[in-house]
Amino acid sequence: MNLIFFDTIANKLKLPILFLLTFIGLNNSFAGKTVTICKDDGVRFITYPDPTTGAYPDVVLWSILGGDITSSNLLTTNPVYYHTAGQFKTYNVSTFTSTGQTQYDTFTIIVRDWPIPAFYFPKDTGYCSGNTFALTLNTTSFTGIKYEWSTGEVTPSIVANNIGKYWVKITIPSDSKTRTCDSVYKEVNITQYPSPTVNLGQDKTMCQNQSIVLVAQGGAGYQYLWTPTGEVTKQITATLPGTYTVQVTTPDNCTATDQIELIDSCPHLVFIPNAVSPNADLLNDVFVKLWNFTPKEYTFSIYNRWGELLFETKDINAGWDCKVNGALVQQDVYVYKINYLDNDKKWYELRGTFFVVR
Repeated sequence: MNLIFFDTIANKLKLPILFLLTFIGLNNSFAGKTVTICKDDGVRFITYPDPTTGAYPDVVLWSILGGDITSSNLLTTNPVYYHTAGQFKTYNVSTFTSTGQTQYDTFTIIVRDWPIPAFYFPKDTGYCSGNTFALTLNTTSFTGIKYEWSTGEVTPSIVANNIGKYWVKITIPSDSKTRTCDSVYKEVNITQYPSPTVNLGQDKTMCQNQSIVLVAQGGAGYQYLWTPTGEVTKQITATLPGTYTVQVTTPDNCTATDQIELIDSCPHLVFIPNAVSPNADLLNDVFVKLWNFTPKEYTFSIYNRWGELLFETKDINAGWDCKVNGALVQQDVYVYKINYLDNDKKWYELRGTFFVVR
C-alpha cells in the first residue's frame, strides 16, 4: 500500500516560506484526508513507498480539481496553487505492476479566501450616566472566520453592557500551525460620561415687557437650545410670560433639560380711543390702540355703520389711516372689532364705536 501526504506551500507573495502538513495515506491522522489552506497557497502531492514491501507504485495518476495544475503522473507533483476559494477534490490512482494491486485515494482541499473584509468598529466610546446602556459590537461575516472576544464569546457580534475594555480577534485559520490566512484585532474602551446639571429655578411672576434673565449651567464646549425662542446661548432675556425650556448638551453628547414658567401677574389692558381726526396735523391722525401686553394671535377690523368691512390687519403695530382705496372716509361713526388669543390660551373679542372727525 502506498503512503501519500500533502506538502503545503505558502503563497510566495504573502508568506515566502515553506511549511509542511503531513497526511499519510489511509492511516491519515486528519479525518477524511481534508486539508485547509489559504487562497494563493499551494499543495505538493507526494507518493511514499509501501511500508511493507518498500516498493513504489509503477503507475501514478493524479486528477486535480481547482488548482493551476489539473493532472500529474509524477510520484511527487509540482506545487499546485489554488487561486480561487472553495472546496476541491484531488483523486489518486496508484498501480503496482508486481502485485497487480491498484489503490484509489481521494483528498479534499478547502481553500479559504482572504483578506478579511473591512468593517466598522467603534472608537473609544461611552454612555451617559442615568441612561440604560447596551452597545452592540459588530464585526463581519466571512467564510472560514473564527471569532474570539475578550468575553469568551465566539459570535460575529456581542452586546456590551458594562464599562471596560472589549477586544475581538478574528482569524481565518489554515491547517498549518504557523500559517493563518488573515487576522484582525480590534478593541474599544467603554466609559461612563457625566450628564449635565441644569436648574432654571422656581417659577416666577412678571408683567409683559418686563425683562427676566434666564441662565443655564454648563461649561466649555456645552451647547444650548431654548424653547420657544430658539436661542442657542447660555443665557437669554425673557420679555414675555410663558413656559421656557432649555436643553443642555455636553461635549460627550449627554443632555439634560429644565423649564421654568414665567406667570403673567399683571392685568391686561387695551386703550382704544373714541375718536380720530385724520387732518394731517400728525396728532391723532391714525386710529390705533395701545396694549400693555402682547397677544399670541390678533385680528383688528373696521366696519362702517352698514356693516361693510373697510379695513383688517393681523399686524399688532398697524393702525387705520381712515382711508378706503386711498381716499379718506367721510365724517361718521365707525365700528371696530378686535379678536386676540391671550397667554391663557383663550380668545377674547373687543367691540365698540369711534368717531372720525374731519
